[in-house]
Amino acid sequence: GSATLEDYRGSHYDRGHMAPAADMTWSLQAMSESFYLSNMSPQTADCNRGIWKQLESQVRDFALKHQEVYVVTGPVFLPDRPVITVGASRVAVPHAYYKVVLAAKGPRAKAIGFLVPNSGSKRPLSDFAVTVDAVEAATGLDFFNKLDPAVERRVESECDYASWSGR
Repeated sequence: GSATLEDYRGSHYDRGHMAPAADMTWSLQAMSESFYLSNMSPQTADCNRGIWKQLESQVRDFALKHQEVYVVTGPVFLPDRPVITVGASRVAVPHAYYKVVLAAKGPRAKAIGFLVPNSGSKRPLSDFAVTVDAVEAATGLDFFNKLDPAVERRVESECDYASWSGR
């Protein structure tokens, strides 16, 4: 099964992109495909149009600065909180979202993670920066496991937002 546009109607949730359309400007087909519902998840308007939009823009800046980055994005469901669903398809509403970014080009690979609540926030983006290890703990996923194990341990345990953002 799949979500439908009808699932979102009247739900008060945005269809938040996991891979933003603005990242797909290199191809009309890629941009069009970014609007598939399989690339969307229920986000509060305050999250989608606020802190999440800021994070998407910041990751584009990271890509320009580092020439090439790998980005993984997805939902976070907290085990101690009930899951709300929307629509007839019962689309699950995540409690939060993650984004992990790896810059592997250059003399020293580095990575950073972000955990963003599915709600609005006026806090700076840097407040949501975490280690990739923290995202792995929140999601149960293992990122960048194809890296040399020593490099993976190092990059996943560091969180230096200033070195990424230039601030």
